[in-house]
Amino acid sequence: MIRQKKLAAGSNSSVVVERCQVCDSADLESIIFIGYLPPVNTMPTIGSRPAEQPAYPAEVLRCKQCQLVQIGLIVDPAILFPPTYPYTSGTTKILRENFAELAEEVSQLYSLKSDDLVVDVGSNDGTLLSNFQRTCRVYGIEPTNAGKLALERGINTEISFFNRAAVKELRYRLKANAKIITATNVFAHIEDVHENRRLYFGIFAGGRNIHL
Repeated sequence: MIRQKKLAAGSNSSVVVERCQVCDSADLESIIFIGYLPPVNTMPTIGSRPAEQPAYPAEVLRCKQCQLVQIGLIVDPAILFPPTYPYTSGTTKILRENFAELAEEVSQLYSLKSDDLVVDVGSNDGTLLSNFQRTCRVYGIEPTNAGKLALERGINTEISFFNRAAVKELRYRLKANAKIITATNVFAHIEDVHENRRLYFGIFAGGRNIHL
């Protein structure tokens, strides 16, 4: 049984990984430690003076029981993905093309109707969902201000981290299960994989789940 654990989310700090995030084993070994790193994707204005940033130990662990390789410290996602997080999916040509191909492949595999719902977790500026927008209903969940860019494109977006509150809001607003759920480069950032699994397969029961 997976025990209750202290989470970094909402702490404005970090939590040391003492047990495997999947199997809960305490038999972890350090593979590599590369020093202390600040959060990435901060983009100070050109000409601004350097300012001190917090730095976090970057260690990679391996679970001897299930062989999962994982980071040794989890930082509060609000620190890693603040509202001002600058990256937007639409600025990367190869990603735009990849998302278009993904949407085409999904549409070929699963017949989508106008009242079907496609949900993207970590939807950023809505680039992926824009490929489904003319075919069916779409809904994004995105914690940063990139979600406001999606809203400007007419893509329903909840500006929030993926959690029970965000899912309840989705169900309240749309009163439907998702037929397709996408999550591109999201699971790498999930702190509590078992809670998120329950959200996916419990609250979104009945939908197809595509994790990349």
